Amino acid sequence: MRDSMEVEMLQIHADALQSSNAAYHEFLLHYKPNECFVYGFVEGKEDPMFYRGLIENHLPEEWELILIRTGNRDNVFATFQNMDWIRFPPKRVCFFVDRDLSEFLEEESCSGSNLYVTDNYSIENDIVTVGTLKRVLEEVLGITELNAIETGKIEEIFEHNDNIFREAMAPVMAQILLWRRARKKVSLDNIQLKELFAFVNAKIVLKKEWSSPNARVQHIATRLNDTASPPHELAASEAEFRKKQGLKRYIRGKYLLWFFVQCALEIHKAIPTICEKYKSPPKHRVGLGVGNSMPIIAPRIRHPISLENFIIRNYVEYIKGVRTASCN
Repeated sequence: MRDSMEVEMLQIHADALQSSNAAYHEFLLHYKPNECFVYGFVEGKEDPMFYRGLIENHLPEEWELILIRTGNRDNVFATFQNMDWIRFPPKRVCFFVDRDLSEFLEEESCSGSNLYVTDNYSIENDIVTVGTLKRVLEEVLGITELNAIETGKIEEIFEHNDNIFREAMAPVMAQILLWRRARKKVSLDNIQLKELFAFVNAKIVLKKEWSSPNARVQHIATRLNDTASPPHELAASEAEFRKKQGLKRYIRGKYLLWFFVQCALEIHKAIPTICEKYKSPPKHRVGLGVGNSMPIIAPRIRHPISLENFIIRNYVEYIKGVRTASCN
């Protein structure tokens, strides 16, 4: 007679063949009930670069993490809702999604002890800090051994740029919020921020033609083949966005990542004006651009406490439970 483990594995593979959910299908093919694996579902192709390092730092040496990309936020939720939690231990199988603009939208939401939702709009928002900037300048762009005054100048430039960028993006995010509420299908990736902003001696500026908030909104609406909302609706949306800490928490993460990379590159370019020992910008230790930024920057960020606590409550506690059971 077949033992229970063999029967369970046969059933898992049979379910995989019948599953129409590609991510769940992949999970079933990977799932090994009695081996040292934990599992996670994420949204996009860059998400594992953000989550993997922190999670694996908390796992014992013999344990492995398998992260499965679902394609988008809705697919993560769909997989979460369809999971058989009697069959699969919740602490062993976790889900990771971006908060997005959910605080402003009347959408059905999921919740669960093994479902992590980012503190801010997305994982990229946690990258944009002065601490991460200083590490990237030193470890990636080759700017080293700055004194306290020079470091202070860089911090001032970054804080100035960060404030200008977020303020300039407030009406843009207000318009995006209105489109989302109207359920309009607009491709937010088509907004080209380099058309709106420039840098002068490492400091960000709005191009003259887009200095007016209305001009910026009209421009992005044209870019996305849509129409801008009436001024009174935009004003109300922006007021709500600001009231709910939108400038700090809900600027779209991919826009902030663009800003962060450009800011770092422009400071590198202007370093001779900041630090006397540099007669020209040092060579990059690693080529940095928006396209390859996540794998380069993700290992250099300070992860949010909420994520670390989530990992401990789930994966770490699950492994402790397995070890305790095996000793009894």
